[in-house]
Amino acid sequence: MKFDVLSLFPEMFEPVKTSIIGRAEKRHVIEINLINIRDFSKDKHKKVDDTPYGGGAGMVMMPDVVYDAYNSIAGKQNAKTIFLSPQGKTLTHQKVVELSKEEHLILLCGHYEGIDQRVLDEIVDEEISIGDYVLTRWRTTCNGTY
Repeated sequence: MKFDVLSLFPEMFEPVKTSIIGRAEKRHVIEINLINIRDFSKDKHKKVDDTPYGGGAGMVMMPDVVYDAYNSIAGKQNAKTIFLSPQGKTLTHQKVVELSKEEHLILLCGHYEGIDQRVLDEIVDEEISIGDYVLTRWRTTCNGTY
């Protein structure tokens, strides 16, 4: 089984490549490719965010950068693309069993307020949430609150 993970922070997934999963990868049972979406920015500062198309609050990942990162994946014709999003259906054991039958999964990881909807409409087969919790948090310095 092949996994391509598209993320602004692919280093967060490096620990996944240890232990049982690491051994499976060494035995060529699975393949995990970590792709940094930021590498596909055409901006000299590697900017990847912009205001949402049509307006709205927050920032979204720019469509061209995400689309170019997606297009860099070889053999994606037979892949199932999943957008990991809090708005998706919750990942269950039954869903994991179903996904385990796929040959190739592309996991698209959002950031900011998400990803430009035009890209999601074009490339994503399914939206999945891994649960109701926050994986990262940062402190704002403008008013000293979290």
